[in-house]
Amino acid sequence: MKRLRRRMGVAAAALVVGVLAVAPSFGQGVQPRVETFDNGLELIMVERHEQPTVACGMFFDVGSIDDPRGQSGIAHLFEHMLFKGTRTVGTTNYEAERTFLAQQDELRSQMDVEMDHMRLRKRHGQMTDVLDPEQWTPKYAEMKKRYDGLIEAQREYIVNNELANLYSSNGGAMLNAGTAEDITMYFVQLPSNKLELFMWLESDRMVNGVMREFYVERDNVREERRLRTESTPTGKFDEAFEALFWQAHPYGIPVLGWASEVESITRADCLEFYKKFYAPNRCRMVLVGDFDPDKTIEMAKRYFGSLPASTFPRPLVVTEEPKPIAERRFYAEAETNPRVRIRFRGVAMGHSDEAALDMVSQLLSGKTGRLYKRLVTDEDVSSGQPFAGNEARKYAGHFEITAIVKDGSTPERVEKLLLEELAKLAEGEISDREIQKVKNQVLAGSVRRLKSNFGLMFQLGMFDTWFDWSYINESPKRMLAVTADDVRRVIAEYLDPTTRTVAIYTTKAGTKSDVDPELAQLLADMPEESHEMIKGMAKQFTSAEDGAKLGMMLQRMEQSLNSEQMPEEQKPMAEYMVKLIKARIAELEAKGDKESN
Repeated sequence: MKRLRRRMGVAAAALVVGVLAVAPSFGQGVQPRVETFDNGLELIMVERHEQPTVACGMFFDVGSIDDPRGQSGIAHLFEHMLFKGTRTVGTTNYEAERTFLAQQDELRSQMDVEMDHMRLRKRHGQMTDVLDPEQWTPKYAEMKKRYDGLIEAQREYIVNNELANLYSSNGGAMLNAGTAEDITMYFVQLPSNKLELFMWLESDRMVNGVMREFYVERDNVREERRLRTESTPTGKFDEAFEALFWQAHPYGIPVLGWASEVESITRADCLEFYKKFYAPNRCRMVLVGDFDPDKTIEMAKRYFGSLPASTFPRPLVVTEEPKPIAERRFYAEAETNPRVRIRFRGVAMGHSDEAALDMVSQLLSGKTGRLYKRLVTDEDVSSGQPFAGNEARKYAGHFEITAIVKDGSTPERVEKLLLEELAKLAEGEISDREIQKVKNQVLAGSVRRLKSNFGLMFQLGMFDTWFDWSYINESPKRMLAVTADDVRRVIAEYLDPTTRTVAIYTTKAGTKSDVDPELAQLLADMPEESHEMIKGMAKQFTSAEDGAKLGMMLQRMEQSLNSEQMPEEQKPMAEYMVKLIKARIAELEAKGDKESN
């Protein structure tokens, strides 16, 4: 896979950005054992006994493209809700809780009616923000006070973070989840003798989630959106750029959802979404590590075999992005270095032209690629590494070239040079040596990407959800068959400059570098397209106010660091993030001590 989409949940991206986002994740020679149960659950297993651990993943065939109209962000919000527990996990007395949940639902439906009245007032200019308590109607404010009282009463029975604590107290590490446009995943690494715990907890989560503290968590998602999209230097612009590029396809709708729609999602909406999309026949369970396959199959049948399949027909995405008929341009002034993004339409994963587009991206990228030689070495107009990437998703894809503009140059100049190098690749000579160098890198990467059990688990689950698990074997073979003529053909077919979509970011006046020098040094060795996501994560950690959540994140990241599964090249960034979290926790503790005195 080329790279994990930056819109995936921040915590999940933090764990896998090194595994999947740094280099192409090709592989060869993997022969998993695959079992499909009567209810449709697919179990994919790779047996490895080098270490007494198992990388475990649940991959659901659902993502933001499945968000119902008017409910964008529900797939991502639901991912959060499955960490709040079930009828048995996260509660001391679910029967007592049910009473409060029913009362909350009834009151919330009344609040929604009043909220609609406030939205009408906003449309008529009688108020400016329906989320501002100072502008609420007296009726809504009174109902909100009663609702908060019900939440407090329910908390007598809630066991916070019980799922995470059950995993961590049994040796679990790297517990997390992520939502993208066309997949939702849940994952953890466990000692081999704790695999049954995974089966019990995940089969319970598949059918018994109760959407506990739903509206509280919805507020947390709103805060996540603020931190990841609205408060990062280019987050809101990147979101707008996606909507500009994907004018018809649902890929243009943000995974986090449009703010106004997220605010309208109800607990009932989430329960309906749960019933439709979370079922054995919507799921791949992937296990890589130290286990007995025959015993594991029997164990999985005990826990998952009796769960009912969903009868809701899986809707195919029938909307196709029309071929662009003209150039589209996007200009933004942001608190960031000047940069250029040029995007073209691409292909879906498994398409016969995918490998050739991959070859184009590899010929252009890296310190030995054509873009670096022209823009950095020869012209000295770009800092960092210019980047070309082919992103093939389940239903469609895109090809993008991006570069940071160095002081003394202009975005327009850099854009011109980027297009010139693309034209040279299409029209000039492509040597056999140049092609072979990329193929050698593919072969080396195909072996390297298989070393980590956790990384292999991700690749198998994602590839099988988007296309087929065999992609891990077939993708390198397709790349090795690409010729210079194939490269020229796909450039002519897909990378037409007259139909490009361009984003140009210029630096907002008065902007100072917001990147810590240590982080800047770490980012220098990473693809430019991952920088904003990582900087946003760092900013999130340094501005967080919830010490308990930071403590949980710290525990998970330290477990990941101590795991033999983490590749060496990921550790410096992980160590830096751990340092940030520890410093912020210390600040919050000092602040609390000062206030108590």
